[in-house]
Amino acid sequence: MVNKLKDIKPLIIGIGIAGKRHLEAQLNLGIKTGVYTTNPQTSQSLKKQKNVIVFNNLQDGLDWSNLVHVCTPDDKHTEFVATALKKGRAVLCEKSFTTNFQDALKLQKLAYKYNCLLVVGQNYRLTPTFAETRKRILEGQIGAVTNIETTYYHDKNEYQQRYQDKYFLYIGGSHAVDLACWVIGEQIISIQAVSENELNYQISVKFSSGVLANIRLDASSPQSRNGSDLKVFGTEGKLVSHNKLDKLVFYERGNRKPQLSKFPNIKTYTIALEVKIIDDYLLGRRNSYWPLPNVDEAINTMKILDTVGKAIS
Repeated sequence: MVNKLKDIKPLIIGIGIAGKRHLEAQLNLGIKTGVYTTNPQTSQSLKKQKNVIVFNNLQDGLDWSNLVHVCTPDDKHTEFVATALKKGRAVLCEKSFTTNFQDALKLQKLAYKYNCLLVVGQNYRLTPTFAETRKRILEGQIGAVTNIETTYYHDKNEYQQRYQDKYFLYIGGSHAVDLACWVIGEQIISIQAVSENELNYQISVKFSSGVLANIRLDASSPQSRNGSDLKVFGTEGKLVSHNKLDKLVFYERGNRKPQLSKFPNIKTYTIALEVKIIDDYLLGRRNSYWPLPNVDEAINTMKILDTVGKAIS
């Protein structure tokens, strides 16, 4: 959808935790980067940084840029992505894509109308342990896959300081559902779900081969750790990992001793890689932005979550 660029002129919209990591990633690649902010203190602080251009007017920032990073709170993604697409800009939107299916469809239409690249930063796909799990599944290490478990946990108090409860299905669900679908890579034929409240969901997904995915979303109580677990069970063993533990454990059938593999720390690894993938693709240095999902693939996740929401209601 996007012609290859001679250089990257990125604009960061939303300079919270995710936005700061996107900015750091671009600067570490030696790229002058724009930031849109209306906060005077943030503006003054950013102006002191080398290679940072601060825009107090969004339209000025969009006119300057050719790649827009949308890193705002999730419920604000739609308006900023839509504005960037209407200016003909390539967009990297942080997860979750939107907080409802209708907005996701709206952005998909705009991406096609204005012939723009729109990629969603589902960077759990870049987590080393999760990527390695998928690789080993494809290589047949655990035999035929029988079922999979993914979770998304979030401390209740921390979550409610940042978001509204009604958005949790999409914010939390986009992580665990996308991860399950990416690991299995098959068409879904049925979805069932139950929920105790807006912060707790049990989702059962059946894929075309018969593989079952049990997906749990939970921000209803304080947790000792936030993040996602991934467990994949097969005829020859199982693989178990967590996105913040930087290790993958293989339990081979018939072998009592599990095999532990350690990986690089991911605290800054995944976003930096996410940003580099998009930059290199737009510059023509690579032919694909895989494994990050484009708008069509992101729509599939949103449709699943919409189905769950309707089933619960």
